[in-house]
Amino acid sequence: MTNSHFPIYSLSISGLLSWQIHALNNEGNEGNQSLTRRFYIVQKGGNEPEYVNGISGDMLKHIQAEHLHRIALESNLSLSAGGKQFNPDRIGYDIDKNLPIFTEKDTDLASKTAKVLQLCTISDLEGFMVTEKKGQTLKRESVIEFGAVVGLPTYVKTQSYFHAKYGVENPTPYNVQVSSGLYATVLNVEAFRIGYNPHNFSYSIDANQRKQRLDALLKSILYTYLQPNGAKRNTHLPHPDYFEGVITVSTRRCPAPMLSPLEESYNRQILSLADTLNNLNGEGTIRCFEFDSMAQFAEQIQAIIEQGQPWESENAEAVE
Repeated sequence: MTNSHFPIYSLSISGLLSWQIHALNNEGNEGNQSLTRRFYIVQKGGNEPEYVNGISGDMLKHIQAEHLHRIALESNLSLSAGGKQFNPDRIGYDIDKNLPIFTEKDTDLASKTAKVLQLCTISDLEGFMVTEKKGQTLKRESVIEFGAVVGLPTYVKTQSYFHAKYGVENPTPYNVQVSSGLYATVLNVEAFRIGYNPHNFSYSIDANQRKQRLDALLKSILYTYLQPNGAKRNTHLPHPDYFEGVITVSTRRCPAPMLSPLEESYNRQILSLADTLNNLNGEGTIRCFEFDSMAQFAEQIQAIIEQGQPWESENAEAVE
């Protein structure tokens, strides 16, 4: 390993992005009116909670998993039958269909979890939970965690537009809500858990496979922000016109600092936190990759892919 390379224990992104004229996340309809997702947020100094437009973390996670599926297929990464089909049950599909996964020797959670991790990249990275018929419950928490994308109060606006669906006879009138504004986004990646089996405190796949999965995961994060495949994109394709923030990477057993851009000084505070954590744990514990455009965000992801290494196998004692 050269000096430019570093192990990745955890990675976080805190960003402020601008999406114009989008309808990425809707909660359904009321009559002929589509309703956009909204959240209450409470800020210090505010007189009352503020009601803002947003996109759920579930939506972002689904978008990211969809990109990861395509990357895994293209890169020939190991996938279960359910993973190849992008079945929401992932490895659960294989188990439900009684596909050959486990042998008679695989009777405990450690051996069964190892087989799942070896077999399916998506189950490893995105998590799963399945109960075998008259058997054990196998589960794994996702390696990647998304927060909701939340509009900044006074910097986001939702409007309702009249449309009509024209047919052979009577047109059907309806209203669509579209939003524009600045949004706060946060995510966290527990990179040390890629391929990690918590039941025997070891990695079930080798360092080369973990590096391939780490790179695929980072690419899928980049693609999520490049192409947010949410609702109504056929006629309300978002106009992305701004993205700034900080990617932080932890190289030791220390959380990569993250702070929501709902706080105006978030980037300055993150850099200060990085300095403090480096003083506490040693120089280079936290590495910061700042960006002020989508193009620079892509460059920073590329740099992390080129320099980042999977968490060292010799450090694989009980880390949970």
